[in-house]
Amino acid sequence: MTLKIYDSIPIPNRVDRRSYPFKDLEVDQCFMVECDRKQERSIRSSATAWNKKYPERRYIVRRLPDDGEKKFPVDGECTIGVWRVQ
Repeated sequence: MTLKIYDSIPIPNRVDRRSYPFKDLEVDQCFMVECDRKQERSIRSSATAWNKKYPERRYIVRRLPDDGEKKFPVDGECTIGVWRVQ
């Protein structure tokens, strides 16, 4: 395997990599994500971090029930909802 070395490539800003809209949620709003188990852990971890960093806000994460059309246990996917409750 040959690897190429690059010069002067800027490091991406971490803010650009955030994909969950926690800061955009108002009280009683939510967002939903279809994800696998690994991404579910990431979402839950992110919600916990936001709860600790911003104690005036409160986020709840729940796995949503299968709607009957998708077979989540077969392909390892599920739908996760994140609600801002405070």
